[in-house]
Amino acid sequence: MTDAAELTEQWIAAWVHVRDIEVTELDGWPLVHTRSRTRESELICSDPGPEAFSALMRHVDGDPRAMLTVIAKDVAPYAALTLPPGVRVDRDDETLMTIPLAPTPTAHDAEFTARWDLEGNSVTLRLETAEKVASEGTVGVLGDVAVFDAVETSPGFQRRGLGSCVMSMLSSYALDHDAKTGILAATAQGKAMYESLGWNVALEMRSLMGA
Repeated sequence: MTDAAELTEQWIAAWVHVRDIEVTELDGWPLVHTRSRTRESELICSDPGPEAFSALMRHVDGDPRAMLTVIAKDVAPYAALTLPPGVRVDRDDETLMTIPLAPTPTAHDAEFTARWDLEGNSVTLRLETAEKVASEGTVGVLGDVAVFDAVETSPGFQRRGLGSCVMSMLSSYALDHDAKTGILAATAQGKAMYESLGWNVALEMRSLMGA
């Protein structure tokens, strides 16, 4: 069975490949240079222990564009830590989920048009009406690992199975490109849908940011 550190390493490697972003190292942990709207960087560590994690907080203390994420089987010991004044909790409900990929039905309602856009190392699928994007998601493959990213359904189109349809179509794409395992970081809102599709929670995640 893949252990926590190996799974985290696989996810980071495939995720940065999909987004084509730079990774360096800081205190022995991957520093992902996200340069996104919400953050400039994310330091990611795999269950370093509460004491070591506390020491890492200095890298985000007071910097609102810096994120520190811990991934572990149980993040409760990290949640119990006292935060410095310049550090806040950003996300405490995400999980890292996995699935052995297998063929699934991929039909979608004729009301929607499927548009595939190849973007660097990833492909984005959008289910569209004449007026707007109803649901979308991205997948990229590195070796035999597929990372799923930014799967969203627009308000007004939710609870119609479109997210599940997008996931099935992205999974078929990944299988066609030799992927065997799927990995994604799920919010609490998305977790229920992924579980209904057979995905399993492997690890918990907790993210801090500078305040």
